Amino acid sequence: MKEPDPENPHLSKNDQEVLKNIIQSAKLPDTDIAKKMGLSPQAVFKIRHKLESRGIIKGYQPILDLKKLGIKVMALLVIKLTSEVWNTYTDREISQRIKQIPYVINAYRVLEADASHILIMGFRDLEQMDMYLAKIQTKFSQEVIIKEIIPFSTEKVISESPVGLLYEILDKKEFPLDEFFLKKK
Repeated sequence: MKEPDPENPHLSKNDQEVLKNIIQSAKLPDTDIAKKMGLSPQAVFKIRHKLESRGIIKGYQPILDLKKLGIKVMALLVIKLTSEVWNTYTDREISQRIKQIPYVINAYRVLEADASHILIMGFRDLEQMDMYLAKIQTKFSQEVIIKEIIPFSTEKVISESPVGLLYEILDKKEFPLDEFFLKKK
């Protein structure tokens, strides 16, 4: 029998369904937070509810190891939508369509003369990325102009978390410039 590969675990259909459910609603229980903070679970619930109702917390998602899920290649894609698209759809409709593209991990609307969106995309491998981007360049050339493609391996992802930035914002501290690069000894 073949030993399981921890770097590329096989996910059964049940595993996949559980993962989909976790992605839709991954919450740390209020009781765990309450214990850490020394508050009652009810107090944490009220705070969480307040943050959610104010739109500060929009949802809950686990941090996934893309490599272990089979995503080996990512690409930063800078695109410009043509006037044909802007004449047909509203900015909101375009955003909704971009959200539905399964390869898109993050998407940003930019107001540049030579670009309209920046997309962070994930693919199984270079072949899948090449096929998808070739389709955009050919089939959708009247709608999308690819301005720049920067492919990189998921092995080279350094950070995917805004947590440090959030601490800086919440603590109202300035980011010390001397900590941006390694200090000389």
